[in-house]
Amino acid sequence: MIIRSIDAIIRMLDADYIENGNIEEKINGVCIDSRKVVEGNLYIPIRGENNNGHYYVKQAIANGAKAVLWEKKELNPPTEVVVILVEDTTKALQELAKEYRKQLSMKVVGITGSNGKTSTKDILASVLKQHYITQKTMGNYNNEIGVPLTLLSLNENVEAAVIEMGMENLKELSFLTNMVKPDIAIISNVGTAHLENLGTMENIAKAKLEIVEGLSENGLFIYNGDQKLIRDAVVQANIPGSIKIKTFGIEKENDYKIASIIQKRDGIKFSINQNLPLYKLDMIGKHQAFNATAAYVAAIALGVNDEEIRAGFENIEKTGLRNELVDFGHCLILNDSYKSNPQSALAALDTMEEFDYDYKIAVLGDMLELGQTSDMIHYSLGKDLAKYHLNEVLTIGDMARYITQGAFNNLENVHIQHFQDKESLVDYLRPYSKKECMLLVKGSRGMKLDEVVNELVREKED
Repeated sequence: MIIRSIDAIIRMLDADYIENGNIEEKINGVCIDSRKVVEGNLYIPIRGENNNGHYYVKQAIANGAKAVLWEKKELNPPTEVVVILVEDTTKALQELAKEYRKQLSMKVVGITGSNGKTSTKDILASVLKQHYITQKTMGNYNNEIGVPLTLLSLNENVEAAVIEMGMENLKELSFLTNMVKPDIAIISNVGTAHLENLGTMENIAKAKLEIVEGLSENGLFIYNGDQKLIRDAVVQANIPGSIKIKTFGIEKENDYKIASIIQKRDGIKFSINQNLPLYKLDMIGKHQAFNATAAYVAAIALGVNDEEIRAGFENIEKTGLRNELVDFGHCLILNDSYKSNPQSALAALDTMEEFDYDYKIAVLGDMLELGQTSDMIHYSLGKDLAKYHLNEVLTIGDMARYITQGAFNNLENVHIQHFQDKESLVDYLRPYSKKECMLLVKGSRGMKLDEVVNELVREKED
């Protein structure tokens, strides 16, 4: 984490200050949540839509903040600690992170994508740890606040960093990548996430390609070559010739070709460019072979050897709520409740299809941020369920009603039911702990379907 004198912080921000203390003292890390401030932190109060961090400065100081950023328009700055005056604390956080990044000597991999970016981050960080001192984005800190906090959390001795970057609109990824300045950029894939904001799939692909703008002069760009949308966007992007480009996928034209994908309960096995023995990945879902291959390409470019890659693949520190297998009595739950869109929902269904259970239940919630055609997208997912061996389809959420309708019109001999709330859904699912079956729980984060899983498991444990 950033350890600098208060004076150095002032100079990095080119800011005015109120000297209520010794500016030669060092701050140890930054924090934007007054409740989580620890001794020596720089407290950065963020002004949000519904909250203002300036109101909680006394708590931050009581918890040990050594200095605070303070917007000049805010009244009554504290008198107990050094106050660094800025126009906008969010912009100051971003500027501080940008300046700190310039001072660090490390290799940085930036990752984006509609689906798979967090899994790719987890896989790559695990692999790089076999060779380098490595840090990664924790949790889902991938936006205009999370990325600078991630950069400021990096230790000075870090040799490799894996930074996840998200976006919802054009120019957002451009802003983040120019802060991160990656040596390698990865696009895991392009899907319908954020279609509501960007309007077309072509705009989504264009927005993802912005990650290349921050690449170092002789950097490496890695993308899913199976997707025509990305290939077309790459052609139109006019990427500088000094940047190396590598593709991955199952199509033979790719630089790194995936084959022989085998699903087991403890993970998957697959080949990359026919390398034998097969690679074993400590994740479920055949789609994870794509994420692992993107990580493989980056790792090879950074000098990681095959033995280290194999070790990293088999020991992954995973971010939660994604393809988790949870025992619920005799029932096995596939908890994939962190996010949902058509591509990730079908990938989760593909994963469940690989498991040998005679009775399978899909619990599907709303897929958010899909724009004006969200009703038809949900209906299409309901139709697509006919491709799978399902005994029950259970839906929850306003838009998920269209999944129900699509299922009703296209599935035969399948119990289909819509639920108004999570309580009634949990009540319905309780008896399945006594049945040999598999249950998929899938929905956008805003649906909080992890609460359904937690309640079922908690009751079983009690």
